[in-house]
Amino acid sequence: MESKFVFLRSLSIFGIFLIVSCNPKPAKEVFIIPEGKVGMIGIGSLTSKEQMESQLGKPYDGPFRVIHLEGYQRHWNFLAPNDSIHPPFNKIIQCVVGNDTITPQNCIYLTIREEEGKSTNGCFFVIDESDLQVMDQTEIGYERIEVTNSIREFEVEGGTVYAYQALPMYSKEPSVDQPLLNAIPSAYLEFLNTAFKDLGEEYKREFYSSIVKYDESLVLDCFISEIQ
Repeated sequence: MESKFVFLRSLSIFGIFLIVSCNPKPAKEVFIIPEGKVGMIGIGSLTSKEQMESQLGKPYDGPFRVIHLEGYQRHWNFLAPNDSIHPPFNKIIQCVVGNDTITPQNCIYLTIREEEGKSTNGCFFVIDESDLQVMDQTEIGYERIEVTNSIREFEVEGGTVYAYQALPMYSKEPSVDQPLLNAIPSAYLEFLNTAFKDLGEEYKREFYSSIVKYDESLVLDCFISEIQ
């Protein structure tokens, strides 16, 4: 009787093995990048077609998809010198603190860092390879990194996919309660929230949940003014 039970148990396990073996995971979607094109992932300000068009200086009518980058996490640790690093170059960020108007030494913006086990949502574009030079010029302070094999939703063939990450010299942890040293401009958050209106509340919720927590005292009411 015992041998019969063992046989039936073995048969049952073998049956489960066959079911699993005959039902493999569905093949991952393949996205083919045309010749002369490259993929680009927006993870911060580049979260809308309108912003892509602004940076390219021309209309954008290519693919636009929400994706996830595996192995990366957003951080508020791109400290851009207020007087030189970001366009427009004849402007400067000033902030209101109490009854005073101050000029922070650095403005804090988003970047990504490699983090095992983490993921972050973003926007996928396909642009002309010749447009990379334009993108590099508008993403000053960042370096272009390859993330071709880090997209969760599909595999990429035929081309390379890039994202922008803060250069080491600008990747610093901001100092809390030192508005003269660094600040997150409120205008930057307003810009992001405008893009989220098209991307939806779920994208917005996941966007903010994928950022390493920051001290809200870093966010100041700021505006852009002419450099004196």
